[in-house]
Amino acid sequence: MTKYEDFRLRGRIVEEAFAKNLTDPVWATPQQDFQEHWDVRGKLCDVDLKFDVKGMKKKNRYDQSVQDECAWIEGTNVRGKPGWIKGLADYIVFERKDCWLVVKREDLKTFVFEKLRDKGYEEGKGPYLVYQREGRQDRITMVPFTDIEKIKETFKMDK
Repeated sequence: MTKYEDFRLRGRIVEEAFAKNLTDPVWATPQQDFQEHWDVRGKLCDVDLKFDVKGMKKKNRYDQSVQDECAWIEGTNVRGKPGWIKGLADYIVFERKDCWLVVKREDLKTFVFEKLRDKGYEEGKGPYLVYQREGRQDRITMVPFTDIEKIKETFKMDK
């Protein structure tokens, strides 16, 4: 199994774990996943919604384990195309140690871009700094979960 295949398999396991909370889940096609940036559509509280599910991430590529303090937000993906924060998901779901953190994508996008603007789109690797990995075209930023939890229409769901 290649590193990419392993990454995709681990992602799918997280997506399926979250999808157990939905009624009538429908999986995105590969085109919808990569271009529209959503993983699963289903009913939550009788409302049909699209979700982009994010597993726990490391702060640094070479860290030994994942962390539960912050999320990486993708403004531009590795191919230089619009990242998942600009996608068509209604909600972004972040896996946390003890719960799912569910946030309205548009509210998260507005919040993050206001913070980046306020900091003058400063580059670096830290909260609200624009980071680009070597050899990639991505533009990502780190956002503390404590800040995401304060965004309107954000809620936690039991795992």
